[in-house]
Amino acid sequence: MKSPSQFILIDDDPMNNLICKLTIEMTFGQTDVKAFVNPENGLEYFQNEFATLTDTSALLLLDIHMPSMSGWEFLEMFDNLSFEIKDRVRVCILSSSIDDRDKQRSYANKNVLDFLVKPLTDKDILRITAMELKKGKPI
Repeated sequence: MKSPSQFILIDDDPMNNLICKLTIEMTFGQTDVKAFVNPENGLEYFQNEFATLTDTSALLLLDIHMPSMSGWEFLEMFDNLSFEIKDRVRVCILSSSIDDRDKQRSYANKNVLDFLVKPLTDKDILRITAMELKKGKPI
Protein backbone atom coordinates (compact mmCIF):
# COMPACT_ATOMS: atom_id res chain seq x y z
CA MET A 1 0.00 0.00 0.00
CA LYS A 2 1.36 3.38 -1.00
CA SER A 3 1.44 6.08 1.61
CA PRO A 4 1.63 9.85 1.15
CA SER A 5 5.08 11.42 0.91
CA GLN A 6 4.29 13.46 4.01
CA PHE A 7 1.89 13.53 6.90
CA ILE A 8 1.16 17.00 8.21
CA LEU A 9 -0.40 17.48 11.63
CA ILE A 10 -2.03 20.72 12.68
CA ASP A 11 -3.25 20.58 16.26
CA ASP A 12 -2.62 22.92 19.18
CA ASP A 13 -2.08 19.88 21.45
CA PRO A 14 1.56 18.72 21.28
CA MET A 15 0.67 15.42 22.98
CA ASN A 16 -1.88 14.59 20.28
CA ASN A 17 0.70 15.44 17.62
CA LEU A 18 3.15 13.04 19.28
CA ILE A 19 0.53 10.27 19.45
CA CYS A 20 -0.28 10.80 15.76
CA LYS A 21 3.39 10.80 14.77
CA LEU A 22 4.02 7.55 16.64
CA THR A 23 0.90 5.93 15.17
CA ILE A 24 1.89 6.93 11.65
CA GLU A 25 5.46 5.67 12.11
CA MET A 26 4.26 2.39 13.64
CA THR A 27 1.98 1.93 10.61
CA PHE A 28 4.30 3.02 7.79
CA GLY A 29 7.77 2.92 9.32
CA GLN A 30 10.09 5.91 9.09
CA THR A 31 7.95 8.61 7.47
CA ASP A 32 8.13 12.35 6.94
CA VAL A 33 5.79 13.81 9.58
CA LYS A 34 5.54 17.55 10.12
CA ALA A 35 3.64 18.83 13.15
CA PHE A 36 2.41 22.35 13.80
CA VAL A 37 0.78 23.53 17.02
CA ASN A 38 0.04 26.87 15.41
CA PRO A 39 -2.25 26.67 12.34
CA GLU A 40 -0.79 29.88 10.92
CA ASN A 41 2.62 28.18 10.77
CA GLY A 42 1.06 25.21 9.00
CA LEU A 43 -0.52 27.48 6.43
CA GLU A 44 2.78 29.26 5.93
CA TYR A 45 4.45 25.87 5.38
CA PHE A 46 2.01 25.07 2.56
CA GLN A 47 2.45 28.50 0.97
CA ASN A 48 6.24 28.42 1.04
CA GLU A 49 8.09 25.13 1.55
CA PHE A 50 5.45 22.65 0.37
CA ALA A 51 4.77 24.71 -2.74
CA THR A 52 8.35 24.03 -3.89
CA LEU A 53 8.12 20.25 -3.33
CA THR A 54 6.34 19.46 -6.58
CA ASP A 55 6.71 15.66 -6.29
CA THR A 56 5.34 15.55 -2.74
CA SER A 57 1.85 14.49 -1.71
CA ALA A 58 0.53 14.93 1.81
CA LEU A 59 -2.18 13.83 4.15
CA LEU A 60 -3.14 16.68 6.46
CA LEU A 61 -4.71 15.81 9.80
CA LEU A 62 -6.40 18.98 11.00
CA ASP A 63 -7.96 19.74 14.38
CA ILE A 64 -10.97 22.04 14.29
CA HIS A 65 -10.99 23.52 17.80
CA MET A 66 -7.84 25.59 18.23
CA PRO A 67 -7.48 28.96 19.95
CA SER A 68 -5.56 31.11 17.45
CA MET A 69 -7.23 29.91 14.24
CA SER A 70 -9.93 27.25 14.10
CA GLY A 71 -9.74 24.39 11.64
CA TRP A 72 -12.69 25.97 9.83
CA GLU A 73 -10.77 29.23 9.42
CA PHE A 74 -7.73 27.24 8.28
CA LEU A 75 -9.83 25.50 5.63
CA GLU A 76 -11.04 28.86 4.32
CA MET A 77 -7.43 30.02 3.95
CA PHE A 78 -6.36 26.64 2.52
CA ASP A 79 -9.03 26.97 -0.17
CA ASN A 80 -7.28 30.12 -1.38
CA LEU A 81 -4.04 28.22 -2.08
CA SER A 82 -3.15 27.34 -5.65
CA PHE A 83 -4.64 24.29 -7.31
CA GLU A 84 -1.11 22.86 -7.64
CA ILE A 85 -0.83 22.75 -3.85
CA LYS A 86 -4.39 21.66 -3.01
CA ASP A 87 -4.30 18.88 -5.59
CA ARG A 88 -1.43 17.21 -3.73
CA VAL A 89 -2.96 17.47 -0.25
CA ARG A 90 -5.75 15.36 1.20
CA VAL A 91 -7.33 16.83 4.33
CA CYS A 92 -8.87 14.82 7.13
CA ILE A 93 -10.38 16.44 10.16
CA LEU A 94 -9.03 14.83 13.35
CA SER A 95 -11.08 16.04 16.28
CA SER A 96 -12.29 15.04 19.70
CA SER A 97 -15.69 16.44 18.70
CA ILE A 98 -18.54 13.96 18.42
CA ASP A 99 -20.98 16.68 17.38
CA ASP A 100 -22.78 15.65 14.19
CA ARG A 101 -22.80 19.28 13.05
CA ASP A 102 -18.99 19.24 12.95
CA LYS A 103 -19.06 16.03 10.91
CA GLN A 104 -21.65 17.43 8.51
CA ARG A 105 -19.69 20.65 8.11
CA SER A 106 -16.54 18.64 7.40
CA TYR A 107 -18.17 16.48 4.75
CA ALA A 108 -19.71 19.56 3.13
CA ASN A 109 -16.23 21.03 2.60
CA LYS A 110 -14.86 20.09 -0.83
CA ASN A 111 -11.31 19.91 0.54
CA VAL A 112 -12.09 17.42 3.34
CA LEU A 113 -11.77 13.72 2.64
CA ASP A 114 -12.96 12.38 5.99
CA PHE A 115 -13.71 13.13 9.63
CA LEU A 116 -11.75 11.13 12.22
CA VAL A 117 -12.28 11.07 15.96
CA LYS A 118 -9.24 11.25 18.25
CA PRO A 119 -7.16 9.36 19.04
CA LEU A 120 -5.77 8.45 15.63
CA THR A 121 -5.43 4.72 15.06
CA ASP A 122 -3.53 2.63 12.55
CA LYS A 123 -6.90 1.50 11.15
CA ASP A 124 -7.83 5.15 10.49
CA ILE A 125 -4.61 5.79 8.56
CA LEU A 126 -4.89 2.59 6.55
CA ARG A 127 -8.55 3.25 5.73
CA ILE A 128 -7.86 6.80 4.56
CA THR A 129 -4.94 5.67 2.42
CA ALA A 130 -7.07 2.88 0.92
CA MET A 131 -9.82 5.41 0.11
CA GLU A 132 -7.33 7.46 -1.84
CA LEU A 133 -5.97 4.47 -3.73
CA LYS A 134 -9.46 3.40 -4.78
CA LYS A 135 -10.15 6.87 -6.12
CA GLY A 136 -6.94 6.70 -8.12
CA LYS A 137 -5.67 9.98 -6.71
CA PRO A 138 -1.90 10.49 -6.44
CA ILE A 139 -1.33 10.04 -2.74
